[in-house]
Amino acid sequence: MEMYHIGNSTYTVVGGQCVRGTMQQGMGRDEVDPGRFSDQPEENPEVTPVGRDTIDGEEVLVYEISQAESQKPLTYYILADSGYPRRIEGESMRWDFHSWGVVDPIQKPEGDCQSMPGGGTMADGGS
Repeated sequence: MEMYHIGNSTYTVVGGQCVRGTMQQGMGRDEVDPGRFSDQPEENPEVTPVGRDTIDGEEVLVYEISQAESQKPLTYYILADSGYPRRIEGESMRWDFHSWGVVDPIQKPEGDCQSMPGGGTMADGGS
């Protein structure tokens, strides 16, 4: 799965199919504090510091976050040097994050993207 967030638009590509929608709600980039978990774990009792590890040569801090709906916690791997997420693992998924701040400008996916059910009106007119 690939996801692209461009302005208020979200494009999700899975198995060659593209779906588009809008980001009507959620957090803005300025509202995210990557140091929140690593600097103050005692203020987040559901977050358990597990230790340190490396992923592809990058040092990460490892945290487990309990989930009400599952016996198995989510495991977050946070880059030690920046506080940005590097990997999130759950019972049936794994998300890897990379290239923070070093990517080319993001373009929407090529091809015809279908409207996301309940996705609202596209800010760019639906293209």
